[in-house]
Amino acid sequence: MKQENQSEIIAMIEELKQKPQLNRHERRYLAKLENKFNQSKIVTSLPWKNIFTKFFIGFAVLSIIIGLFWYVKSLPNLPPIDMAGHIEENPPSHILDTEMPESIQKHMLEHADGKGKPGILIQYNCKKYNCEKDLIEKLKVLIKKYPENVYLAPNNYDGKIILTRLNKREILEKFVEKKIIAFIEN
Repeated sequence: MKQENQSEIIAMIEELKQKPQLNRHERRYLAKLENKFNQSKIVTSLPWKNIFTKFFIGFAVLSIIIGLFWYVKSLPNLPPIDMAGHIEENPPSHILDTEMPESIQKHMLEHADGKGKPGILIQYNCKKYNCEKDLIEKLKVLIKKYPENVYLAPNNYDGKIILTRLNKREILEKFVEKKIIAFIEN
């Protein structure tokens, strides 16, 4: 329908509604006619304001979701420094050739070997980082001096050498024996 025809029909319906002599049958017919007219309206122009608003809201929501995803992905992947979610299980040894599960790491932070003083974890990542040829061997020699509560294991965290104890973490980009000893002994 064209805009002028719609206006004429609306005016005619409004005029008929104003007449007090309409009986119930005529009022019902008029209501049906009005409903039919409203349902059959053809939109001649797009509601740009509505479309723009929906697009803007959709874009904003999508931007927030992408931003949150990017933020979470940009956070460094580091070993735990607390005990929340730990299990009462010990690693098979103090020097591991495989990664130590986080739940066991947390238990070691609580107490080494399930009964001793809090543990200290030294982890290295030679998959993402270029390690010196003898890095792992140097770490093993150092760890053997502290067998009671110090553990060595490879990892996939964001750091070449990561020293961890309860509520404390230090990341080293190269082997510095003095820093590792200071972390263990303090």
